[in-house]
Amino acid sequence: MSTEIVVQGVAEVRVMPDHASVRVDVDGEGSSQEAAYEAARALADAVDAVLQARATALGRVVTAALVVQPKSRWRKGESVRTGWRASRTTMVEITALEEVGARLAALAQAGAALSGPWWQLAPANDAHDAVRTAAAQDAHRRAAAYADALGLDLGEVAWVAEPGLRRGSDPGAGWGDEGGPCHAAGR
Repeated sequence: MSTEIVVQGVAEVRVMPDHASVRVDVDGEGSSQEAAYEAARALADAVDAVLQARATALGRVVTAALVVQPKSRWRKGESVRTGWRASRTTMVEITALEEVGARLAALAQAGAALSGPWWQLAPANDAHDAVRTAAAQDAHRRAAAYADALGLDLGEVAWVAEPGLRRGSDPGAGWGDEGGPCHAAGR
């Protein structure tokens, strides 16, 4: 009979982020669709000028949504159109972290509503491999402790998975979806 010891390795590596993402919204209102769009466009032009002024500090700039919709209010039991509202949402990646504060201030002065920043690491950042290595070492240490306490020999690793990769009937399926980045089972 085969014996498996299933453990979860946990690790943390603290590093500075590579970039920040910010949601930039501009809105305009008017009595017609065209008027609302033109009001939003005027603000968007000011925001775009700020983005262009220091484009070298930016990574991706993606317009995520452009919406023109009626505005209404409830009056005497029915919805009454009161005008139109136009809005544009742009996701901006700031790669020159020393400029985050100045870029956000300039965007706000241009009339944008801001959400964020959200700090992120690039997928190729060495910190990802460092935390994987540390989590694997922690998993091995835990498995060795269990094997020793149970009088078993720790054999070869049967499988390793990051959270969310092993589903269904796999041993330990679903473990660690909120935890560390390494699961290991040994025989």
